[in-house]
Amino acid sequence: MPPIALWFAQANQFFNAQLSTHFRSLDEGGLLPALWVLGIAFVYGVLHAIGPGHGKALVAGYFLANDGKKKDVFKIGFLIALVHASSALILTIVAYYILEKTASKILREMGGTLTQVTGGLIVLIGIWLIYEIIASKMTSPNQNGKKVQKLSVVLLAGIIPCPGVMTIAFFAITIGHILLGVFAALAMSIGMGVTISVAGLFANKFQQSSFLKRHFKWLMIVRMIGAFIVIGLGILLLMTPSVTKPF
Repeated sequence: MPPIALWFAQANQFFNAQLSTHFRSLDEGGLLPALWVLGIAFVYGVLHAIGPGHGKALVAGYFLANDGKKKDVFKIGFLIALVHASSALILTIVAYYILEKTASKILREMGGTLTQVTGGLIVLIGIWLIYEIIASKMTSPNQNGKKVQKLSVVLLAGIIPCPGVMTIAFFAITIGHILLGVFAALAMSIGMGVTISVAGLFANKFQQSSFLKRHFKWLMIVRMIGAFIVIGLGILLLMTPSVTKPF
């Protein structure tokens, strides 16, 4: 295992252990353990999203290929994190209360298929971006098309359930603190949203740099690179669904 991957694996173990400790302290009473759970979940979300994964690459590629406002970056970044956490939370609750042990096996088997479907759709988004880049030389951008693109990026980057949130939610349910588990999942999604938005901001700032504004040819090249990053990401998910992770 590469050193960076080992470091992230150890970090995940550390945060899971810390969350477990403070969740168990809740029965002793007091507000402090609950605050610790929320704080740790937020930091866990920030670090969880820093590791290698397709979410940041998709957002960065999208904002290299598209001009956009900073508020769009934050909106997409936090919506992706919210969808990522919510899908995990819903699946965990359904698995625990309805399907129990069988659900875990089904979800593991479906994970690779879901990743490949997502990869195929991401390739289509990349092709759509290339079409719009070429079309933008002749016509003004279609705002309705932009809205659909943004929604597609949010859903495709966030739809694969977050394993960290699933761990938190499952543990919260088993010890009878599901409400705090929901808030912890929300705190983790906010942390992930911060990291994803920062990745998008770097791409957005580069795409809007004064150099690119002065040199239209290079701006088109950068936009095309962004689109091909998105396509390459989709192909990677199609070919290696079992070794990629959402963020």
